[in-house]
Amino acid sequence: MEEENKVENLNKLGKVNEDTETNRNHKEDQSDDENGAKAGKKHKTLLTIAVVGVLVFIYFKYFRGVDAENIRAYISGYGRVGPLVYILLFTLLPMAFFPVPVLALAAGLSFGLWAGTLYTVIGAGINCILMFFMAKFLAKDMVKGFLADKLPEKWMEQFDKADGKRGFMIIFILRLIPFMPYNVINYGAGLTSIGFGSYLSATIIGILPGTLVFLNIGDKAVDVKDPAFILSIVLLVLLAVVSVILAKKVSPGDFGDKK
Repeated sequence: MEEENKVENLNKLGKVNEDTETNRNHKEDQSDDENGAKAGKKHKTLLTIAVVGVLVFIYFKYFRGVDAENIRAYISGYGRVGPLVYILLFTLLPMAFFPVPVLALAAGLSFGLWAGTLYTVIGAGINCILMFFMAKFLAKDMVKGFLADKLPEKWMEQFDKADGKRGFMIIFILRLIPFMPYNVINYGAGLTSIGFGSYLSATIIGILPGTLVFLNIGDKAVDVKDPAFILSIVLLVLLAVVSVILAKKVSPGDFGDKK
């Protein structure tokens, strides 16, 4: 009987040791998974910083202080492939916060209203896709901190709530507002739960009015006394007024104030 008790105690002790070892291995696996996730997140953040850093360097080195006429001259130097060069510029430069209206004006000067609109929509579409997924998958926390300093608090709340139909309307209205930074919207949308299809369609539809207005200004800028040029300026003002009215409908209160 005593022998049986000894054997039973040894079996229990073995079971305890086995359970302890299993728990230890489980905790080590969990720790490895957490460390792997942290390392992956760090690598994504560093990659994003590197990409944006290179683009910012290129902007300050080659494009700082550049105006629409400079870009027109640069594009025209490439002859027949000028449209592809413009699309590439529109794809990359907004990531480094180059002012998008300058690019649109350059397209109007270079290609006229309709061809310029086509090339701008293509470049903007590619750029929006890249910036959206950069924010969503590469450096979400970093982008969120950056946007908190750029957007009014109420609009950060709107981004947090953006999904489905409401998300489409928020992105669409923000795209209409001429003075709302184009680049900020791209990164901000990547932080939301809005579907990619809704984001892209809201972007393309939303940028069309402003694109047409800015390209028309560029197209008519050769003669500032031309009634068509004056009309294009009036249309820009009207677009700004209408978009701010729509913005107040979505987010009541003083849109421009940052809490």
